[in-house]
Amino acid sequence: MGRQQTLQNIERAIDIIYLFEIILNFVKRTRALKKIQTISVNYLTSYFIFDVVGTIPNLIIFKEEFRFYWLKVFRLIHFMRLVKPLELLLGCILQKHSKKR
Repeated sequence: MGRQQTLQNIERAIDIIYLFEIILNFVKRTRALKKIQTISVNYLTSYFIFDVVGTIPNLIIFKEEFRFYWLKVFRLIHFMRLVKPLELLLGCILQKHSKKR
């Protein structure tokens, strides 16, 4: 198996993981959202469309299709969620040195 095929298999595995995340987001509880119906509606009105557009077209087309590859850019909407812990940490550190004390 060549390098290209290995990368495609890894990418397909990541797409499948994203698909499971989409499914789990309909039942994932938080402190604020405890009812399944509320969780589902919240997800449908927030990240759902970005997740589906960034994942499903590439899973449906199993052959090497670059026509739909640009849709993966919709996954970047989660980038802000990834840097949130860093933002909170910097906020705590910089608050100690703030003039507003």
